[in-house]
Amino acid sequence: MKAATFTKALPALAEVPFDIRHVQNLVVGAGPAGYAVVSSLLDAGSQPIAWVDPEFRSGRLASYLDVPSNTKVKLFEKFATTPSCVSKGAKTAVEGFKNEDPEKGCQLAAAQSMVVKLSESLHQHHADQVKARRGLISSLALNNGIWDINQGLLTADRVFLVTGSHPRDDQLYPGLTNVPLDDALIPSKLSGQVTPDDTVCVVGSSHSAILVLMNLLEMKNGPRVVNLHRSSLKYAKFRDDGTIILDNTGLKGSAADWAREKVDSGQLERMGKLCRIDTTKHDPAEALKTCTKLVTAVGFERNALPNITVAGKQLQDIQHDKHTGTIIPDKLFGFGIAFPEEVTDAEFGHKEANVGLWKFMRFARRVLQSQ
Repeated sequence: MKAATFTKALPALAEVPFDIRHVQNLVVGAGPAGYAVVSSLLDAGSQPIAWVDPEFRSGRLASYLDVPSNTKVKLFEKFATTPSCVSKGAKTAVEGFKNEDPEKGCQLAAAQSMVVKLSESLHQHHADQVKARRGLISSLALNNGIWDINQGLLTADRVFLVTGSHPRDDQLYPGLTNVPLDDALIPSKLSGQVTPDDTVCVVGSSHSAILVLMNLLEMKNGPRVVNLHRSSLKYAKFRDDGTIILDNTGLKGSAADWAREKVDSGQLERMGKLCRIDTTKHDPAEALKTCTKLVTAVGFERNALPNITVAGKQLQDIQHDKHTGTIIPDKLFGFGIAFPEEVTDAEFGHKEANVGLWKFMRFARRVLQSQ
């Protein structure tokens, strides 16, 4: 079943209310991390589960179908095959990888298709335990240990926020025409927003920033590019014991290969196509005067959360335990890119947000199957 067909097949919350009044768990969000939470709860025997998402199309992953992954195919396959509750559907879900090298990345379209197929399989085989609805959760009110969802829609013992994030838009240089990061990551969308006469300022040195540079500088008759950054390019290092140094902050896959060949070598700067400026050492003011467009690739921030109250009081400044996902002990949890696990780099000792499909699955299973 295609993603659009599966989405339409799910009942809309506004049209078909839940057929039960109380659940043990409410999971808000059906991206990869939302699926990881639901499948982990099922495998742990923690049910019934209400699962709500506006689309059930794999969250923001559906926006990046033409983007190359920085995750190896074998880890996408591991994401699919680890939960026992969807063992029947996992084989079909990973068919999109059959011609891919398991030790390399792939287009995110294959990963998105996998998540949708896994969600569909879970829905088909566990409809009695998991009640899935298309819709929005707007309010969560905790009183006497029980959550009231959307003012009487449903009650739940526990709530899991897996609501995702979106690119930050810090409006760093208001005088430039902004090109949204989501568009800049897709060559077909980017080509309609820049011309050979443009000079595009790209802010950042992350994986996303390098993909944008690659899209701009490999474009036929593309623009000149100014890249503002605060650190040199970093590359992930794969150890023989399976440890990955700079796992979450270092470049991987095709972005790393391209950056080594074209950026770190100085090739593009010698050709006059790229100017890189370390803003911790140099003032970019003069270079910015030549720029016409701006792409900001400086990280992500949480999507809007439901209105959350506890005993009638608004829950402010929502923070999670970065090792357990806990927001309110035994009552409210956060997972995924909006509430990531924190890990320590094995070589350099700094803290990193642990982001990626297999990482979301591993974290959810470690936490939820130990409760």
